[in-house]
Amino acid sequence: MSMQVDLELKKAFQELQTKMIATTQQIKLSDAQIDQLKRSIKHSELVEHEIGALPETTRLYEGVGRMFILQPKDDIKQNLVNKKKAAEEKIKNFETSKSYLEKSIKESEDNLRELVMSKQQNR
Repeated sequence: MSMQVDLELKKAFQELQTKMIATTQQIKLSDAQIDQLKRSIKHSELVEHEIGALPETTRLYEGVGRMFILQPKDDIKQNLVNKKKAAEEKIKNFETSKSYLEKSIKESEDNLRELVMSKQQNR
């Protein structure tokens, strides 16, 4: 019986370790993507600030792929606002995903702890 318990606990520990490694990698990836999105938001804010200081008659070009297209100032400002909103929404999604992953790990740890306790009580 003792050998059976040890195998069950060993398997549970291995599963938790595998899950923790995968989840930790996903959390790190989410953190990196959030950081990149925050830099993108900051860049958009800086560009928006600089454009706001220019006279209305200034000809402005917006980068599209490898080329630049003449755009009205208001269109460029709106595109920057849209870009920031999209990045903020993605950040929210990544943070929600991270929260779910962290809860999942905590639940797995709690389940393993309960399994160990039940095995100790049955001895």
